[in-house]
Amino acid sequence: MTPTLVLTRPEAQSRSLAAEFEAMAPVVVSPVLEIVGTGAKIDLAGFAGVILTSANAVPFAPDLRRIRAYCVGKRTAAAADAAGATVRLAAQDAEELIGAMPGPGPLLHLRGEHARGKIAEHLTSAGIETHSVVIYRQVSRPLSAEARTLIEGTAPVVLPLFSPRSAKLVGASVDRVGPRVAAIAMSPAVADSWRAVTRAAAEVCTRPTGGEMRERIAGKLRG
Repeated sequence: MTPTLVLTRPEAQSRSLAAEFEAMAPVVVSPVLEIVGTGAKIDLAGFAGVILTSANAVPFAPDLRRIRAYCVGKRTAAAADAAGATVRLAAQDAEELIGAMPGPGPLLHLRGEHARGKIAEHLTSAGIETHSVVIYRQVSRPLSAEARTLIEGTAPVVLPLFSPRSAKLVGASVDRVGPRVAAIAMSPAVADSWRAVTRAAAEVCTRPTGGEMRERIAGKLRG
């Protein structure tokens, strides 16, 4: 029996991922987070560049044309490039970005309300003056009845989990996790969040990248 792929990322990311796999398996999209702007007023004058740790920040950023951008993830770098930024770095994760940051400062981290890694603090301590501003937040949304039934049921389900917060929200939305749910966590922190709420295990990506997550999803769908 072909598993159903249940996607709980924000709408745009889920639809993009669904398009890649809908020929392989049934796909149910049920975002548990919605991305909304904070309305923060940002003046990039005086900054040598921006740090972007999620593509979600780009639609709410000021004009990025010809602005140096230091990014986490290929998707974030692609979004910055499409917005006209000059991408100087596309790191795999926040730790790699901090270690590879060439400077100079001051830099501005355009980030979401829930962020990990304390990038601005680490870089400033390392001698690269960095500030941060919250330009978007993730508002929780209820899991759909269809997605909940699938996760609680006995049919095979592939459930990618991309962040600790979304893992917690999905886990808190169900009364139980079915015996044939294959949860895939982007990182150990995501797996820990899922386990803390559901007491269920999740397979963990070796590298926290979209590419590896897609490979693991495809593998689970093929059986």
